[in-house]
Amino acid sequence: MNKQVVIDIVKNIFTNRGYTISFSEICDLLAEKDNEHYLIKFEKDPNFNNIRYFSNVVKRYGKGIVISDSFDEKMRMLALDDGLTLWDRGELEMQIGRVVLGEALAKFEEKQAVKEESIFSSIQGPVEVNEHLPKEHLTREYEKTIQVMLRCVPVNIGKKDALSIAEAKVGTPKSQTLKFIPVWYYSYYFDIRKKYKSKLVDLTGEGEGYIHAISGENFFNKYRDIRENIMMPTQNYEIKQPSIQKKDATGKALNSIIREHTKEVRLNEMIGDTIVFENRIFAPDPSEIDFKIELLHVPVWEIKGKREVIEINGYDGHLMAIKVYNDAELV
Repeated sequence: MNKQVVIDIVKNIFTNRGYTISFSEICDLLAEKDNEHYLIKFEKDPNFNNIRYFSNVVKRYGKGIVISDSFDEKMRMLALDDGLTLWDRGELEMQIGRVVLGEALAKFEEKQAVKEESIFSSIQGPVEVNEHLPKEHLTREYEKTIQVMLRCVPVNIGKKDALSIAEAKVGTPKSQTLKFIPVWYYSYYFDIRKKYKSKLVDLTGEGEGYIHAISGENFFNKYRDIRENIMMPTQNYEIKQPSIQKKDATGKALNSIIREHTKEVRLNEMIGDTIVFENRIFAPDPSEIDFKIELLHVPVWEIKGKREVIEINGYDGHLMAIKVYNDAELV
C-alpha cells in the first residue's frame, strides 16, 4: 500500500469522527479528541523491533495504531501484549466502509427528518422537539436491554458496526443474532531447563489462550476486561452451552501448549577425531506447567445475508467465518 495514500485516508477517517489531526516527529498522524490521543504510524515492513519501539513511545502519550498491508499472528500477539491496535488492509477497508455508510445514513436520516416535519406540520401544527435528546433517539426506536449474570468479555463492537461490516461482505443483512459462545479460557507458565549431556536447554514459556467449547479448536489469544455480568438486548440473543467439558479442554490445551513450546536442538559431540551430530527434541511435561482454566463467554454477531451467514467477534471485531446456510434462496 502507498504510504501517503493510506495516511490521507486515515486522516479523513479520524476527521470524520471529530478528531483534531496534527503531525508529530514520533508518528505519522496524531489524532486527538477530548482526553483521547491516538498515535498512528504506517509501517511498510513491520517487525518485532519497530513494533516494540513504537509501543514504548505510545505508552507515554496515549493509544497507538500501526497500519500495514498484513500482520502475522505472532505480530498480533505482540501488539496485543503491548497495547497496540493493528490495522491491516482488511481492517482499513472496514473502517472506510463504516465512514461511507455513516455518512450515507446521516444524509438519509436528515432527509427523513425534514420529510416527517413537513408532514406533521401540515396536519398537527408545530411539533415540539427536545433538543437535549441525542439524535439517535429521534431517528430510531430505543432497544431495550437486560442485565444477565454471565462471565464474559464486553461487547465492544455494537450492532450498527457489525451490520456495517456484514453488509460489505454478504450484502444487505436479513437478520442478526448476538450469540455468546463458550470458551475454556486458560493461562499457563513454566520455567524449565533440561540438560542433555553438556547441553542446557531453556524451555521457559508463558501465555494465554482458549479452547472453543463447541468445536474444540485451540487459539492462543488474550482477553482483557473480563466481567461477571453483561447488558444484552431482550431479543435476538442466545447463550450457547459448552459441548466440550473442562477435563477434555484441559487435555487439548496442554497438548497445544506443549507443541507450541517444543524445541528441536542440534547437538554435536567430539568422539575421537570425529564430530558426531545429533538432533534431539525437548518439550515441557504436563506436570511441569502451572496451568489455570475457566469457562468464559465471547460475544459473536451472527448476521444472515441473502445466501450466507457471517460471524463477527463482538469483542475485537475480527471476522470469524462466512458460511452458506441451508435455507439459502436460489436465483
